[in-house]
Amino acid sequence: MQKLTQRKQNILDVLNEEIEELEEKLAKAQPLIDELAQLKKTRATLLSERSATGAVGGRTQLTMEMVVHAFNGHEELSVNDLANATGVSTTVVRSHLNRYRDQRYEQTTDGDWRLIGEE
Repeated sequence: MQKLTQRKQNILDVLNEEIEELEEKLAKAQPLIDELAQLKKTRATLLSERSATGAVGGRTQLTMEMVVHAFNGHEELSVNDLANATGVSTTVVRSHLNRYRDQRYEQTTDGDWRLIGEE
């Protein structure tokens, strides 16, 4: 570890104080965050859904609801269209679509995707 100059140490002290203060404030909200996660998990179980795609450190990147919403008004969409509509990478979109292939989504002959069972 490098030796810190006094200037760097002062900045580090201020940052540590700010981090500590925010952590204390967020600790009050933790029970609500835990309850929300439990409700989402229960809903997913009830709907026989697997976990959300692209979850890194508990932060969901793409859910079935997001994809279904993106399809509103569209019969078919490409992976790129879905990625743009949901704000996630094409890799995450492909993973999600393939996870639910032939259950919720169907790939067309031209490579686009569509919802199964939606009018």
